[in-house]
Amino acid sequence: MAVQPSPTILAATVAELRGHAPFNQMADHVLSRLATKLTLRYYAEGSVIKSPDDGVVSTLSILQRGHVLGVNHSPSSSERPLTLVEGEMFPIGAMISRRATVLTFSAATDVFCYELSESGFAELMEASPEFRNFATTRLAHLLDLSRQHIQSTFSRNVSGAQTMASPLRSLIKRSPVTVNVATPISQVLAMMQALKIGSVIVVEDSSTIPRGIFTERDVLARVALPQADQSAAIANVMTADPVALPTTATVFEAAKLMADRRFRHVLVTEDGRLVGIVSERDLFQMQRLSLGEIAKSIDRCADGMSLAKVADDVRQMALALVGQGVAAEQLTQFVTTMNDAIAEKAIELAAIESPPPNVEWCWIGLGSEGRMEQTLVTDQDNAIIFAPAVSAGPMDIEALRVGFLAFATVVNRLLDQAGFPFCRGDIMAKNPRWCLTQSEWRNLFEAWMRSPSSLALLNAAIFFDFRALHGKSELVTDLRDWLRSVAPTQKLFLHQMAANALQVRPPLGLIRDFVDADDVYPGTIDLKKFGTRPFIDAARLFALANQVSATNTADRLRQAMRKMRVGDDEISAYIDSFHFVQLLRLRNNQRTTDMDHADRGDFVAAQAELDNQSNAQMANRIRTDALNDLDRRILKEALRQARKLQARVEMDFQA
Repeated sequence: MAVQPSPTILAATVAELRGHAPFNQMADHVLSRLATKLTLRYYAEGSVIKSPDDGVVSTLSILQRGHVLGVNHSPSSSERPLTLVEGEMFPIGAMISRRATVLTFSAATDVFCYELSESGFAELMEASPEFRNFATTRLAHLLDLSRQHIQSTFSRNVSGAQTMASPLRSLIKRSPVTVNVATPISQVLAMMQALKIGSVIVVEDSSTIPRGIFTERDVLARVALPQADQSAAIANVMTADPVALPTTATVFEAAKLMADRRFRHVLVTEDGRLVGIVSERDLFQMQRLSLGEIAKSIDRCADGMSLAKVADDVRQMALALVGQGVAAEQLTQFVTTMNDAIAEKAIELAAIESPPPNVEWCWIGLGSEGRMEQTLVTDQDNAIIFAPAVSAGPMDIEALRVGFLAFATVVNRLLDQAGFPFCRGDIMAKNPRWCLTQSEWRNLFEAWMRSPSSLALLNAAIFFDFRALHGKSELVTDLRDWLRSVAPTQKLFLHQMAANALQVRPPLGLIRDFVDADDVYPGTIDLKKFGTRPFIDAARLFALANQVSATNTADRLRQAMRKMRVGDDEISAYIDSFHFVQLLRLRNNQRTTDMDHADRGDFVAAQAELDNQSNAQMANRIRTDALNDLDRRILKEALRQARKLQARVEMDFQA
């Protein structure tokens, strides 16, 4: 007969579990019940805890003290050892699937583990949604906890504040005003004036499914100016099928949609039924700057100085969004959208000062700009493609190039003034090497693939992440389609690119969580080199090998890996991991920027010795001991996913 632990031991067990996710999210009675089901076991250093030879796993282990090493001993595996620390559970996947573990788990030090039986695990999965969500979507769950922590910190600092990461339902203060599709225009106008509102939603009969929207803009454009018959039905002058977002969408998503499409209102629905409406005014009240206002400011820029001012506004807005816990994918979308608009305005202004030649051409974004993954500290990477007349000779082409170089020099100067520094490697459109015709670009790309030297591989990693920013986008599309058809046939190039991608390994240790990747900055990780680069390199490689046109890393992983028949859960884990590292980079950008003009607090204590380094270096380098326990755990899991992705590269390309 099992001996029931004493109340003191049970209380200590509960307190210990509370220090780790997902137990810190679980209800008190569920956690107390769990404590009664656990037994504590000791494993001496070097002993095997679980292995594939044991057959179907019958217990879940929760590491109470020490370090556990997970190793895949399969001859076909190139997966690196996995290190588990206190609070981590293993093997969750095998318990859920009721199968043997793939890894052999052994004690790297003397180890104590809580053990939960198969029946106890099933009971916990049933009783605790928090545990069930964590067990089935572990990384996504941890990321949600991290975002919640950021948002709660912001809310404590700004009492009662709404954030751009808040769900739209939090902005709905009253029921929307609706009218029937057959209501006369005159009656709708009278209602809007009496209620002092700027819009009404048009529905059919008693339905709450929106059919259209009628706003103050429509009064002038569709009623007053054309002198419409005001006895006619409102359906004649409404905007049909208005854009709507669900209540779970974030405030940021609504703001970005308004900025992108120049809307002033977005409908909010739940299960397709109208529950409210969010206006540009609602968003403006939340922020000193709104996305829509920034977009309008970019449009109004008349010179380099005004462009620099609005570029700073973009950075300040992005910093605010970082502090409010907006997700990394949304943040980089915002930064990219605004930076694209700034680049297009710089091109427009440069064309006045130094007009480009009168032939088809396109301005190309490269690198992080081409991938739509720019952070807050970024330099220029751009080029030009142009299409001379069919009859043009070498001298004609050189004359066109001279004209484009003069134009590009002005664009690059304006962007530098706006806070996008000149590329130190001179990868800019004002460089004659990167101002080429369609055939010249093809010849250059083909030369890199046929003779994949280290320099060619480096150039491919930058230039193969290209997209059209301004001009005749078909020129870029044609080049992309050509590359997509040719790249899969270049086996040596792909093999060399794979070998190059595997040169940078995430710095995970066997005993410690992280190890120093270099001796110059001990205790730090370069998040760009060791965090995001493994995902970016693998995604580019898989995209080229599988004829995927996308340039964005997440899109490349989704599209290429589905062609490779990789499961959606595995793909999501890679993408979530990549976005978390991006989020850490953005948060580090924020701290680096704030250090110039704010109280640096604890961050300085952790990174004081880095103060003499450049902003660009500091923006990508983080001290691991400055991370909170949750972010440290997620970073370790994200880097594990990077290693797993590299193992797939190694296997697929025999690198």
